[in-house]
Amino acid sequence: MAKQRNRGILVTGACLCISLVLFFFPGCSSTQQPAQPDTRVADEAAVRKADTDWSNAAQSKNPDAWVAFYTDETVVLPPNDKLTSGKDNIRKVVGELLAMPGLVMSWQPTKVEVARSGDLAYSYGTYQVSFNDPSGKPVTDHGKYAEVWKKQADGGWKCVLDTWSSDLPAAPPSK
Repeated sequence: MAKQRNRGILVTGACLCISLVLFFFPGCSSTQQPAQPDTRVADEAAVRKADTDWSNAAQSKNPDAWVAFYTDETVVLPPNDKLTSGKDNIRKVVGELLAMPGLVMSWQPTKVEVARSGDLAYSYGTYQVSFNDPSGKPVTDHGKYAEVWKKQADGGWKCVLDTWSSDLPAAPPSK
């Protein structure tokens, strides 16, 4: 009888050990996806280059060259104006900006940071712009901007959110 009891304990213990091994073994031996490589340094350089290329493209005063840096879902938040979305609407707003007489503009990224996931980034920096007002008088402005960038299927980067604002005091309201 003692032998049967010991045998029962032994069988129960063996079953418990086998159950534990089967429970933990798949978790220990399963093939896990390798960690994605950290591409943030290269992605930061790519976003910085895209932003600089965009500033250079703005010199052409061609709205299509500007809008090429946006996705179809981009939202633009221009200063003192309504939110603009959709490439056709954005092209219209950008076209009006680029058509200003005597326009000279540029911007430089100060900071670019890429998410660990490698699919989103933000940048901010400074801009300078000058143009002639309706009377022909030169106007200059400088300020800051912020952009959100999204990595595209082809590995390139495009801006999905764009906003800028002047560092100069707001003009008094017209009477």
